[in-house]
Amino acid sequence: MQNISFLDLPGEIRNQIYIDVLILPPIFARRQLGSDPPIYPQILRVCKQVHEEAKQILYGGNVFIAHPNLLNGWPRLRWKYDTISSQNVIAYIKRYYLIVRLDCDPNFTAENAEKAFSGIEELTIRVEQAEFRGSDYQVLKLFEGVRGVKKTKVYGSMTGFPRYCEWLQVVMRTPREVEVTEFEKSDGVGAMKLWDVSG
Repeated sequence: MQNISFLDLPGEIRNQIYIDVLILPPIFARRQLGSDPPIYPQILRVCKQVHEEAKQILYGGNVFIAHPNLLNGWPRLRWKYDTISSQNVIAYIKRYYLIVRLDCDPNFTAENAEKAFSGIEELTIRVEQAEFRGSDYQVLKLFEGVRGVKKTKVYGSMTGFPRYCEWLQVVMRTPREVEVTEFEKSDGVGAMKLWDVSG
């Protein structure tokens, strides 16, 4: 009987093995806290060819947590993992998950956001704020220049401006060469008071 090595397997089978041992479920998928299945990045150490094949799946197929200030600089696979500093590795990452605080001054510009996320495969933005309806969508406007993202999702504490978030998702998916109509703000969009105290 002939011995078959891992590299003798068809590429499709090797890719499925890489997916099984290297891909985590999406960050926003419901599951028990800390119940991410283990991954086995040790497979990248098998040989040079396996390293080249597997790193594209590990870094290109997983959703990485973007840094709140540096965006695609220093991403991490999950909170329990270390950040990634190698620009060579970061270049493979095409799926990001970002938490955006509406009630804090952002430490990035619209230009930074556009450069970091335009043309990637997937961008999920989770919107947070400390006080219910305490902020409007001004911080999210920094993402209006992002273009060509294949899959977008904006969710979280966005009561008061869901129409804007839907519009922003479409804008970020729009190719750069296509002109986008500006968002038309209607009454009730933005920060809202729950009660009115008048004397």
